Amino acid sequence: MFFIFGPRTKPMKIKIPENQITFEQLKADVESQFPQYTFHVKTKNFLVARKNGSTGANILLRKSKVVVNGTFPTMGGTMLFVLCIFLFGVLIPFIVYLIAFKKNQKMLETEIGTFIQQKHGLKI
Repeated sequence: MFFIFGPRTKPMKIKIPENQITFEQLKADVESQFPQYTFHVKTKNFLVARKNGSTGANILLRKSKVVVNGTFPTMGGTMLFVLCIFLFGVLIPFIVYLIAFKKNQKMLETEIGTFIQQKHGLKI
């Protein structure tokens, strides 16, 4: 589906034991595992990982799951994408997004999500 802020793919949802991990612990774990990325805290349970100006991942801690979603890491990148949608219509920015950005964002999402799954995920 395509919404006003860009194409949506299903985010990676990782089930964790309820209330077994704190946000500070999750933040410390991903920062130590991925020192090549920069991390920025948005709210008390929301962390943004940034690989470069157009590749990032949102990490959201809930009671019983962690949601990891590949996206633009800055508000400026998101606004630029929305501006392109208004200027060029839906089709051209969507094709550019699929060719230039989606693959790298999904790879970062998978890399971080796999680490969190292995470290904190429920063992089934």
